[in-house]
Amino acid sequence: MDIGISTACFYPEVLTADTLKIIAGMGFTTIEVFLETASEYREDYCRRLREEIEKYSIRVYSVHSFAVQHEPFLFDKYGPRKRDAWDTFLRVIRAAGILGAKHITFHGPSRKWFDNEASGLMEISAEMDSLAETAALSGVSLAWENVYWCLSHDPALMQQVMKEVTSDNINFTLDLKQANRSRVPVERYLEIMGKRLVNVHINDYSPGNMCLLPGHGQVDFPRLYQTLDRAGYRGPFIIEVYRNNFSGYDDLARAREFLLAARELASSP
Repeated sequence: MDIGISTACFYPEVLTADTLKIIAGMGFTTIEVFLETASEYREDYCRRLREEIEKYSIRVYSVHSFAVQHEPFLFDKYGPRKRDAWDTFLRVIRAAGILGAKHITFHGPSRKWFDNEASGLMEISAEMDSLAETAALSGVSLAWENVYWCLSHDPALMQQVMKEVTSDNINFTLDLKQANRSRVPVERYLEIMGKRLVNVHINDYSPGNMCLLPGHGQVDFPRLYQTLDRAGYRGPFIIEVYRNNFSGYDDLARAREFLLAARELASSP
């Protein structure tokens, strides 16, 4: 079982490049790189970052961009804004390719602007196909994430979009905290994601606190593992929390050990 971590856990306290030494020191070998700003999409920056990653023998499984700046506008009806968003998207997928990532964690369209018309869903499906096939040219897939403020908060809408897509390069990221914020059971998302689930953002929560380190809330992790086993998931579990959700970096290492122990419980007869 592979427990990874997102560099986003250290934002804004530590620069993305400086997280690698900390992450390696805690025993993590798989990461999701969260590129926090446009300058981190530059090819020269990503090549230097790749050198650091290789120095610490870390695997970049996925890349996450600062999606709110451009992803909703990939589906915009205003041509110049959409072209600008596409320019940014192309930089992101090139960055992911340089870093050796398999997937881009992708939020997709905002629900704020979605008009809930069937024609709108058809347009989204067509755009998703174009984005996915463009990403394939850099050797990465779109891993569409369930996100509270996006269309993907609603499994039924995700399902309608997926009925019309033709690309095999659209996969899914399951995020536990986002599922909780949307008040949708994990099992419901898994009905849609199925065999296309390639990434899991793992965290914990309790009443009044939507994002905690694993082991600090009420998630039944052995049961969660069993649910994902039945769904056929075999990918990594990426710890993704915010910097104000833990006291010190040792807490992250302990969360990793907790998740490994929970995996053993899930596997017990």
